[in-house]
Amino acid sequence: MGKNNRITDNEKKLLHVIETHPELSIKELLTHTTYKWERTVKRKLRQLKEQGILSGPFYVLNYSKLSKNSLHKLVCTVETNQSYETVIPYLQIIEPIWVYPVMSPHKKVLTAAFYSTDITAMEDILQLLKDNDIITDYIARVWHSKRLVECANLFGDSNPSLDNLLTPCELPDMSLEYYDIAWNECDLRILPYLEGGEKLIEILRKEKNLHRDWTYEQIKYSRGKMVKNGLIEKKYLYNPFLPEQCAHFQLFLKTDDINVTQRALYNFAKGARVTKQYVLCEDWGKITCVSHPLFLKDLMSKLDSIDAITEREIYPKRAFPPGRYCSGQIPEYKYFNVENQTIEYPYHVYEEKIKERIESEQLVVQESAKKLVVPEKVRIRETEMHT
Repeated sequence: MGKNNRITDNEKKLLHVIETHPELSIKELLTHTTYKWERTVKRKLRQLKEQGILSGPFYVLNYSKLSKNSLHKLVCTVETNQSYETVIPYLQIIEPIWVYPVMSPHKKVLTAAFYSTDITAMEDILQLLKDNDIITDYIARVWHSKRLVECANLFGDSNPSLDNLLTPCELPDMSLEYYDIAWNECDLRILPYLEGGEKLIEILRKEKNLHRDWTYEQIKYSRGKMVKNGLIEKKYLYNPFLPEQCAHFQLFLKTDDINVTQRALYNFAKGARVTKQYVLCEDWGKITCVSHPLFLKDLMSKLDSIDAITEREIYPKRAFPPGRYCSGQIPEYKYFNVENQTIEYPYHVYEEKIKERIESEQLVVQESAKKLVVPEKVRIRETEMHT
């Protein structure tokens, strides 16, 4: 990093190259930069990671290819009158991918993501939480497309206009892919490690500690198999600015035409200094953004001026992992049945655990009420009035 705590032009070019070509070796990266030595490239990458700008390499899961039966991804927005300390443990019972609070002036709001094999059962559990006043309301939206990722153009505008949001363009293919090859136990065991960015030698050591005796060649073959067949993809991601200079938010928008919605997702902050990930959620579009705070500040007014956008919701992150009230975990795929190549989540178990927790907390409240000592009324002494 430069002495002025900014990303230098050479560092910007390096970030662009490594994100676009994640498979390049350090030697190959060097040829795409103005640096003279491989050790300089290694040092720069290490510094960018230490500064919280660059993350990776890790592998992103193409979840719709994992199982024979349908595996869905849900993003839920949850409102509550309870404390975060009360609500989050209930959500963790349902094994979320992540949970974090978002900023709201009038109420406590959380957003969470889940994998699901039964949307109705998932909504029944959320309704159970609502019926018992753990949450006051929720919105559950199902991903209906691939998620596409665009890292920021670090030489672009940090506060772009939305004038070209609906400009006709050639849209990328966002259609989901589906299961077409069998996955074995080794594949499933190493998948979470790869998503977490761990090296093969680290995976081998951790698996041996769990008494799973894969060989290095086995796990290397499994990784290659999953890459070749499109289950996972190697990625680097970077923030457009230093972490303390970034705003993180989710934007949901809707138009009367899903093709127009998809166009808006594609054109949103295109070529700007904004990192975005976007996906279709039924008839809504969802964009997850990292930008300069000034872009977020004026965003709602810009969207309000576009008549074609009939609905819009913005959820700025209040915190994110490893911040307080945040949790995130990479699924272990322990519910995947290798024999029949399906995955089924135990919704009946989730429901019973939630009911047990509700009953347990009610008993604690009742016991506390019994132990509460009510002080005697304070007697007010009458005093004579002397005239």
